Amino acid sequence: MSAIFFSDFDGTITEQDVIDAIMAEFAPPEYKKIQENLLSGKIDIDIGIRQMFQLIPSDKKEEIVHWVKENIKLREGFSEFLEFLNRKNIPFVVLSGGVDLYIYPLLENHLSRISQIYCNKISFKKEKMDVRFIYRCGEKCQRNCGICKPYIMKNYYGNYSLKLYAGDGITDLDACQYSDIIFSTGQLKSMLKENRIKDKKVFSFNKFSEIIEKSIF
Repeated sequence: MSAIFFSDFDGTITEQDVIDAIMAEFAPPEYKKIQENLLSGKIDIDIGIRQMFQLIPSDKKEEIVHWVKENIKLREGFSEFLEFLNRKNIPFVVLSGGVDLYIYPLLENHLSRISQIYCNKISFKKEKMDVRFIYRCGEKCQRNCGICKPYIMKNYYGNYSLKLYAGDGITDLDACQYSDIIFSTGQLKSMLKENRIKDKKVFSFNKFSEIIEKSIF
């Protein structure tokens, strides 16, 4: 059986949502209204993320990178988990609606053990930051988070017989429909029940070592 492990980033690999943390530290107060509209569903996730980053000057790039490396923590056991997967020859793929600005710096010590990272891109060509969406959501995804996780899973990795997925929230719901086993932080497990996504093995976890202990592999 060929297995592959997919993972969300914010709130899954990290202990907190990194975009929220960046906005609280670097964006003017106007971001709170955009965030409110995003969370209430008045605007799509991709639109909200783009509007929030457009509040931050491009010359803040290096300051933000330094800040996230100093203040954002990866979830406990992540490095050991990657080593475990590598020993089992199970690829680890990051699927994130977040942006490369912070994802690559936070994962820089682990890149050799990560098969692929799919995320949105920040452009610094203008005075304010802008977000470019490379893998736009399509018919397989209704969340408009900027990156179509189901499309990537089905079209790039459809030959794997066992798909494992770790996530924390609403942007992971559609991806879960194309996964065999799901590992949940945050509210994902309860969201799956609310959205009547059944017939899935779902396990909660706080540390990556708890995934290893499930002995699913």
